[in-house]
Amino acid sequence: MDESNGTMQLLVWSAFENVERTVMADKLPAPIAHQFAPVEGLMEAPIIYFEACPTLGNNHGIINVMLAASIAEPTDSGGVATRIRATGHLRMNIAAAIALRDTINNALLIGAPVENPKGKAN
Repeated sequence: MDESNGTMQLLVWSAFENVERTVMADKLPAPIAHQFAPVEGLMEAPIIYFEACPTLGNNHGIINVMLAASIAEPTDSGGVATRIRATGHLRMNIAAAIALRDTINNALLIGAPVENPKGKAN
């Protein structure tokens, strides 16, 4: 990583450094596609929304987290009452908890503001 401008430079040794009259390829090779494990039920899985994690625990390496969201509902007097409702319970082993933490950290990093004093990139 070049710290002065934030770019990465690939250092490759070439046996053809001193060859004259080299010709560029007309077409670049296709990028390597990222591979992932196929996930069954992808479209049928529920979407779980939550605003808080009011309880958590670790029971002999099984991590548990309660997910909750606030609900606003009308009252008999014409007002609005807000209450907290559980939306789900997560149970996972240590490896899954670490993977979830890392995934959330990466998602937060994607949305993090970037200081760019020289203006827009590209």
